[in-house]
Amino acid sequence: MPDAGASSSGPMGSMGYGVDSLFRKDPAVAASASSGGQTDSSTVSADRSGVASQAEVGRIFINGIRTGSLSPDDTHYAGQVVARRTGLSQQDAEKRVTDTYARAQATLKQAADKAKAAADDARKASAYGALWLFVSLLIGAFVASLAATCGGRRRDL
Repeated sequence: MPDAGASSSGPMGSMGYGVDSLFRKDPAVAASASSGGQTDSSTVSADRSGVASQAEVGRIFINGIRTGSLSPDDTHYAGQVVARRTGLSQQDAEKRVTDTYARAQATLKQAADKAKAAADDARKASAYGALWLFVSLLIGAFVASLAATCGGRRRDL
């Protein structure tokens, strides 16, 4: 099964960036971790598990957006995953999770508002076009009637 965040057309789509931002390490934490001397094989293993955990957190976010809110258990679990990957404290990681989720919801609401506004503009434009089409048909019918009357009189002369 392909990774959920591998492409922008996947289920996570543009939310992948938000999930990626969850796992950014603070510069001070990253500097102390790099001096710890991880081996190349442990780095590769951590990267593989990191991709899986990012996909899992992405699915948690998608479910939260689908249901309308992120449950406290999901927030706590996602906070644990973020804390483990970034070196943040559990509270800071949970705050980062809730902030990122709130940004995702705000972006989703903004996109829905834009879609509603575009649909409203399209509705107005189609109503305006239909009104002018009706007026032009009435004018055409009047001109045709007038031309038929004039042509009939001319024929009778």
